[in-house]
Amino acid sequence: MIILGILFLLISANNGIQLHNASAPQLSFSLPLSTATVNNKVVVVDATGDRVKLACVNWYGAHMEGHVVNGLDKESISSIAKTISGLGFNCIRLPFSLEQVFEDPVIEDNRVSANPGLHGKTSMEVLDATVSGLTDEGLIVLLNNHNSKAGWCCSEQDGEGLWYTHDYPEEMWIQALTSMAERYSGNFLVAGIDLRNELRKAHGHSPTWGGGDPKVDWSMAAEKAGNLVLNVNPNLLILVEGIEYAGNLEGARSHPIKLSHPSQLVYSGHMYPFWYDPTLSYNKFQQRMHDRQTFVTEPGQSYSAAYWMGEFGTGSNDDEWGKIIQYLEESDSDWSYWAIDGYSRPGDDETYGILKDDYVTVRHPWLVDQLQKIMPVLQ
Repeated sequence: MIILGILFLLISANNGIQLHNASAPQLSFSLPLSTATVNNKVVVVDATGDRVKLACVNWYGAHMEGHVVNGLDKESISSIAKTISGLGFNCIRLPFSLEQVFEDPVIEDNRVSANPGLHGKTSMEVLDATVSGLTDEGLIVLLNNHNSKAGWCCSEQDGEGLWYTHDYPEEMWIQALTSMAERYSGNFLVAGIDLRNELRKAHGHSPTWGGGDPKVDWSMAAEKAGNLVLNVNPNLLILVEGIEYAGNLEGARSHPIKLSHPSQLVYSGHMYPFWYDPTLSYNKFQQRMHDRQTFVTEPGQSYSAAYWMGEFGTGSNDDEWGKIIQYLEESDSDWSYWAIDGYSRPGDDETYGILKDDYVTVRHPWLVDQLQKIMPVLQ
């Protein structure tokens, strides 16, 4: 059994941002993670049954054309991992593409120039080093199959809205998921796999939740893939996103995902300020979020499971953003902010990024302050 210290927060004298003090453990949790009902709500728990709130941040780039996480030309993996944990996050959502898994190209040296030991390494070797660097820092890693062909996500025109494409059929998607489960099975801090990102229309077909058509029924595909992953590693959390760009989990009411290890199921939704009518009152926004996403945490139902907001983000501290933060606080939901990254591609700014493009400096101190307030278990 691995015991991990969750480090307490101190106020940094120079910028007011809360940072961890590595010498003073406050809480501990034991692996593996699963789910259970705590205080009349299904949540992620550790091996002793205590809640582990997933306060995560996305670190992307590996799913894109460069096949490598962003920022390795600026800072070492260990430095970025320490920055992430120092800001209080306890886990990382780490996207990958099927192209990355199957093609595994050698990474250009200029993309890892701050990590000379990675020169000449392939994409998967760099991903291995990234995962090791994060878990060495005590961070939970949640893998995410973001797309099939490497590139930016997401639209209805990119052909990536289903879990399969012409070049990467369902069998290859499942093969990639199970191979990733096997690849990191010896690292217990690689605690889950988000099966597919933002299901949406592609090639004239819209995904459904239920219905039984294997070409479009996402719940059928997710259940099949999730169980095959659990055959490889029964300790992984299986994270299943909703349809409509991960905005809608309502189908789980009538067609819940049934896993061989039910306590490993976590449903995931996404939310961004530009996704909803800005004139919507907070009360109506709150009701909409519950009805479409977070209802799944209600215990004692056929659909009962934990919930995790796998993506949300902003570049502006406006009222629409405030509703999302308020909802996460009041619902005490698990979450993963998009993103830590200081750039989307080298030279292209990431306005939602926690860090600037030097991968050291905090871009928006107000944003970090808001996120730190919802990191602890609040209820």
